[in-house]
Amino acid sequence: MPYLKLAAPALAELAAKRGHRKDLAGTAVWHYPADNPKGKLLFIHGFRGDHHGLAATAAALSDFDVYIPDLPGYGKTKELAKHDLDSYAHWLKRLCEELGSDVIVLGHSFGSLVVSRAVSLGLGARAIVLQNPITTRSIDQNDLANRIARGFYGLAIALGRTGSALLRSWLVVRVMSIAMATTRSLRLRSWIHDQHHRHFSTYRSDRVAHEGFAAASSASVLDYAESFSMPTLLIAGERDMIAPLANQVKLQTMIPGSKLEIMAGVGHLTHYESAAEVAEAIERFAGEL
Repeated sequence: MPYLKLAAPALAELAAKRGHRKDLAGTAVWHYPADNPKGKLLFIHGFRGDHHGLAATAAALSDFDVYIPDLPGYGKTKELAKHDLDSYAHWLKRLCEELGSDVIVLGHSFGSLVVSRAVSLGLGARAIVLQNPITTRSIDQNDLANRIARGFYGLAIALGRTGSALLRSWLVVRVMSIAMATTRSLRLRSWIHDQHHRHFSTYRSDRVAHEGFAAASSASVLDYAESFSMPTLLIAGERDMIAPLANQVKLQTMIPGSKLEIMAGVGHLTHYESAAEVAEAIERFAGEL
């Protein structure tokens, strides 16, 4: 891979030039093609994001055909009747049927819950990558951060239009971005904040955000670990407060034969702060299949 030394902002620029949109199974999908692909990858992004979040990693994987959809209800993809894990999982199964069973499926953060639920429902895939997988149920956590998040979304619902504006407000997005970023690079940190401001509020209605938050809070990848029978790679951030490293180690023990790659010094934003290193881990994993 010729782009491993590039930081995420430069990789994102390459992705914008390399990728193009196509529609598959009623979904807006961005395809990043390779001239002589070593394999096929499908990336599922996290809560409140869209395909842009994983584009830097796609650019670094220049020897693979990479597909990144906007989740239903986000970006350019239409809403579902309901945005719970079962609905997203069935949507993902249909999308994988379009791409074929030889695809390696990656889920980041909330995307890891979607992928894991789909696996439990019989997802056909060559292998699975779970990046910063969600291994705690937010509704069961009583720490300050989780209480604030639950209270905030509850308040947003109660406030109606005012709550809608609050969900998308510059201040709320910036506070979230500051809380999750761990990099000491001011340039990279500034770019991360800009990415969140550009793409973190592209959900198509408040219903999508509220139902998505409930789905993200109600489950853990640990709930579905026994369903994994295909090769599985776990990618963890050493300093991840949302998906703590100790639980990633626990998850590895629950999925027979799975591998764990730890991004040193990085938190939940491995797709921004260590995009090239994540790509390198994925290529190693794919090469061993």
